[in-house]
Amino acid sequence: MSSTSWRVSRREFLRLAALGGSGLALGGAFGMGLPRVFAHPSRQNPSVDVLLQTSGWPIDLPLPDSAPGTYQAGYALAFQSWLDMNPGVRVERIEFNPWDAAALRTAVAGGTAPFTYPIGVLGAWNVTGIQAAFAEGAFADITDAFNRHNVLELLDPKVAAATSRWMAGDRIFGIPYEVVSSQGFFYNRAHLESIGMDRIPLDWTWQDMREMALKLTTEARKGLAMAAYALNWILPSYGIGFDGLVSRYPIPGRGFNWRWDFTTFVDDMVEGVDLWRGMFFDDQSVFSDPNYWDFSQNGPLAAAFYDERASMTPGIALFFSDMAQKMGKTIAESDAMMSFVRAPLGPTGFTPEQPITPSAWAFSPDLSEEALDKAVSLFSDLLLGDGFVKTMQHIYEVTGDLGAVLGAMRWPYANRYSDQIPGIEGSLGAAAGSNFYAALQEIFAQPALPEAGTYLPAETTTGPGDTPWYDKITRWAFTRDAFDVRVEAAEMEGILNQQASTFPSTVDESAFAEGIRRYYADWDSLLQQIAPDFYEQRFKPFYDLRIAPNFG
Repeated sequence: MSSTSWRVSRREFLRLAALGGSGLALGGAFGMGLPRVFAHPSRQNPSVDVLLQTSGWPIDLPLPDSAPGTYQAGYALAFQSWLDMNPGVRVERIEFNPWDAAALRTAVAGGTAPFTYPIGVLGAWNVTGIQAAFAEGAFADITDAFNRHNVLELLDPKVAAATSRWMAGDRIFGIPYEVVSSQGFFYNRAHLESIGMDRIPLDWTWQDMREMALKLTTEARKGLAMAAYALNWILPSYGIGFDGLVSRYPIPGRGFNWRWDFTTFVDDMVEGVDLWRGMFFDDQSVFSDPNYWDFSQNGPLAAAFYDERASMTPGIALFFSDMAQKMGKTIAESDAMMSFVRAPLGPTGFTPEQPITPSAWAFSPDLSEEALDKAVSLFSDLLLGDGFVKTMQHIYEVTGDLGAVLGAMRWPYANRYSDQIPGIEGSLGAAAGSNFYAALQEIFAQPALPEAGTYLPAETTTGPGDTPWYDKITRWAFTRDAFDVRVEAAEMEGILNQQASTFPSTVDESAFAEGIRRYYADWDSLLQQIAPDFYEQRFKPFYDLRIAPNFG
């Protein structure tokens, strides 16, 4: 369901929880305040006694007396249906923030974590970190339960094919829940038309962005709203970043297996920094400041877009239905008002943006075998399978509106029902609107980029953190003090490499080398096709300098 709906639900939950009782069966709870524990009232199977503790969204307790035709009303029906088929299972709501990495890490270590939580929080939101977290035991191995409940058959084929964030070899440790698109920008179509454009092409560059933002800027609005870490969007399009393709390189058998190089292409860093500062300070075409770290549908950047104080705002396509709710618009009205495009390319045609990145949820390693089976069943049923269908059928039966169905949960769905839901006539893709649908299809059709974590054994030794990188790029983005990117980039490189030399590695050197060769071979082949200028001018020189001497 949308995060907007979740926030409303959670506030209502806290209000009702203060008024209502606990320990009631779902069937008798309506009109009596929200119960703390949901269970099948009959408990007909005393041999099963399972308690699943949830921290809320996406598996929350249903709200009582929800208006017919709403997500909550359909969800309550689906939830009760699952309980009817699983007597002996209780679901309890606990107060816990699963997005707090430190708190979640402590809870997992202490056996007090909720039964499911987002994988990226403990995996640093990248494949390498996620694979390492599984190797360290932060996620339960759900392979048997996953197969027993036929979860793979419930997934959209493009989600099922993107396994790096929820599988390791033949072992499964998560269930995809949402389809995350490339990072990009929502833009106001009417504003764009005012400068003579009807859409933003996928091959636009950051220089194009600068010129467009300036043209879109008026006395009443900025051309662009942007998060504080703008340079962490711009510099990676040059191949440069904390894990950039031409700024981080492997060295086997010397402690930690990665080192950094911010000096070989430091002129690119200077150019990227100058581009951003030109937009922010000289053009004054950007709504931003060092405190704007939230680029979600709920933050100040999106608010500026809603109020038409900015013509473009950063995000991921998944926010579309949330933004429609925020603006009080239908899906059709939102499609007429805005569209979405992937983040710009760098000057040599490169982007680090993946077309599709499934967001998956893990399960507590402390669950018993029986509890894990029920947890996987509940999650997959309500979010991917029969429970999902029942929820959406209820919405359509009452409203007759495909837009209401699409807007009830973030679309496109991770399951196989993104275009057609059983029992519901019409195409959800068509209901999404021609502008948004066409933009998504264009992005999803792009080739997947190689990710190191899918080629290399999981490294359970954590190397240097990215704090030096973020400290530098945030300062470069906003400070009025004098600085020299070349000098400070060399300092940052030295700090990270000195730190890396002190960390051991837990990865077999031969396995690492074999994976590295395959990783860079795939990049070599892909870049020649999709970014030939970047390949010739940046990737190949960097490979010959930093990778070939060690790996051939």
